Amino acid sequence: MVNMIIYLKKEHNPNLLIEKLFNEELIGKASIDVDNVAYIKKDHKVEKVINSVITIQTKAVLFTEITTLIEKEFGEDVLITSIPIVGSNVSFDKIIRENTKTKHHQN
Repeated sequence: MVNMIIYLKKEHNPNLLIEKLFNEELIGKASIDVDNVAYIKKDHKVEKVINSVITIQTKAVLFTEITTLIEKEFGEDVLITSIPIVGSNVSFDKIIRENTKTKHHQN
């Protein structure tokens, strides 16, 4: 399992993305931090950026499928990262396993 962190530009609706990810059975849990203030260095200057930060919990095997969906919808410049979940209680584990699909391998 992983936490995926997605930084959407302010003009995009994070609620629609979360709804789509749930409908595709790609995530088990999600939260949104609207108007998140972040700072990045660009062209040797510190720049303030306002994003919606979405944190989702899912199976690690679904990372590529989720990333592909997001990049198709919003472009390849969306920042996405993941952090492994190294432990969880039974209740949390159950939420992720029961609400996400099993990855099917293609030949």
